Amino acid sequence: MGLKLLTARADVTLDEAVRQLDALDEDAILCVRRPWTSSSECISAAPDEKLGVPRHVKNAGFEYFLEVHVAHEILGIFEDRRPTHDEKVRLLIYYAENDAYPDWVYER
Repeated sequence: MGLKLLTARADVTLDEAVRQLDALDEDAILCVRRPWTSSSECISAAPDEKLGVPRHVKNAGFEYFLEVHVAHEILGIFEDRRPTHDEKVRLLIYYAENDAYPDWVYER
């Protein structure tokens, strides 16, 4: 199961998680420690019974970032364009913080 890719190591960054996104369980939640940057610690977790972040993940200092399937949908904005990895990470952080797309994704 893809969840082990991120939960097995405590030193996985958001940058690395985005690189592994295709291997993660679509139903998993990405949880990231603040401040949200490409180098922030990240884990994936199965949602709790209320489809939220499990208590033990919150207690470890992680916050809800995005669900894996939502991250894939967000990245779909690039359509036929080939974004850089940095653009993918920047877009996901922006979207997680603002629930909207930044203007720069439409400029390219």
